Amino acid sequence: MLPPLAAAHPNPLPASGEREGPAKREGEEHCPRSKGFTLVELLVVMVIIALLMTGVPKLIAGLPGVRLRAAADEMAERLKRLHGEALRRGTTMALIVDPAARTYRISTDPVPYRLPEVVDRVDVGSRGGLPADGTAQIRFFADGTATAGTVRLRHGQRSAAITVDWLTGRVRCDE
Repeated sequence: MLPPLAAAHPNPLPASGEREGPAKREGEEHCPRSKGFTLVELLVVMVIIALLMTGVPKLIAGLPGVRLRAAADEMAERLKRLHGEALRRGTTMALIVDPAARTYRISTDPVPYRLPEVVDRVDVGSRGGLPADGTAQIRFFADGTATAGTVRLRHGQRSAAITVDWLTGRVRCDE
């Protein structure tokens, strides 16, 4: 004869109506808690990410090195457009830099562009040297060549250089 089931099993199953684990309400089935995030937790994380996305770019954009690089990139872009313009028009075009005033202009435009305040010094090295008025020119010719030159924008110990190759007129921005 077999022993009763309850005696054979060390942990007998609860009889119907008995509670197991956390208290259950009537008609409620036991379901293990899912391993995931609640909607509230997801919303909190999304709010934190949104705050970081609005604050971090402003913080990074305010750094002097980033602003100096942006000023150099802008000047390099103008030089590239000037080179293309000289090729299209079939004429000589020049970028005229005034280091003392921290401005530059295009030879066909009398209005100068002021460099941002982050630029505290401008050094220019070009083949022709500096004329008597203290300005320097980087010229682009109709055949695609240019006067070699380097414009170095400085802020304290940091600097960004824009270099123009004489043979190809290629403009490159370096740190």
